[in-house]
Amino acid sequence: MKYIVKYEDVVIGSYIDDEESAEYIVYQEGIDKLHKMGYDLLPMIAKSQKGNIAFFDNRIKNCRRFPGRKIGYQTDSVELEEVN
Repeated sequence: MKYIVKYEDVVIGSYIDDEESAEYIVYQEGIDKLHKMGYDLLPMIAKSQKGNIAFFDNRIKNCRRFPGRKIGYQTDSVELEEVN
């Protein structure tokens, strides 16, 4: 599956989670835009990395119970959106 990662409705990256591998790719333009807006992001969502990321995996797993395409918690501004 592929997910677009947003923070405060700004696209900051994509998370690709296949059966064989996972990867998070940062879109630097979005990160720079948020820095200019005064946001200081968590290091784990501000840099690209390979492998599963529990921060995203737990959200995906926990939010599957609810209908809709947006995945996120009310406690923070990180949101994932499934892409077909």
